[in-house]
Amino acid sequence: MQLSQLTKKYEKLGSMLTDVPSEIRDRFIVRKFPRHTVICKKDEAIRHVYIICAGTMRIVNEFDNGNVYAFTDTEPYTWIGDTELLAGVHRYDCTVESITNCTTLQMSREDFLTCFEGSHVFAKELARTIANKVHHRSSKIGENIFYPVLYNMASLLIQLAQEYAVDNKAAIIPLKRQHMAERLGISIRSVNRAIKRLKENHYLSIAKGKIVIEPEQLLRLMQAVDQFK
Repeated sequence: MQLSQLTKKYEKLGSMLTDVPSEIRDRFIVRKFPRHTVICKKDEAIRHVYIICAGTMRIVNEFDNGNVYAFTDTEPYTWIGDTELLAGVHRYDCTVESITNCTTLQMSREDFLTCFEGSHVFAKELARTIANKVHHRSSKIGENIFYPVLYNMASLLIQLAQEYAVDNKAAIIPLKRQHMAERLGISIRSVNRAIKRLKENHYLSIAKGKIVIEPEQLLRLMQAVDQFK
């Protein structure tokens, strides 16, 4: 896919690049990543900045004590490498891996900084994106800290069930419990306890080790989730 096709398909991206000089735009590359691909690793030198146009990626931070925390599953127009470069840091803060097949726009760090300094539209849209990212992460971290595990677990399962449900059939959750623990910033033991309690109350079932949520169970869980706060 060419850049012209990508900007036509994703109008927001086209608007963002309106006043970027053509000689810079011509250096941009449309990169596609298959699912379960590591795009960048924490502490690697930043050579490229990416804009996620389609698909979902998982942003993971690994700490010196061995703990792993998955900040979020990204949405379209999330950037990778932007905040580090603007802060004067030239290494990725986090590891990023694709959960689904992903389409990105790749640019060199030099072109990224040139666009930021020379394009008003580009800089304005980037500032809005960073603000939304910080707000979202702050909200999620606050929920994970101050809300009970059962509420956070139920909220995550509702999100996943809505994502993986097909044609009003049962949603089979492919996410491993380790990944759930990382996303919520809790232990696997806490995840297992929460899942056990939800199963005992018939909000879900387990089949071949995977969580299964029927449409009626999802409806009941959505109605009951606020009671877990």
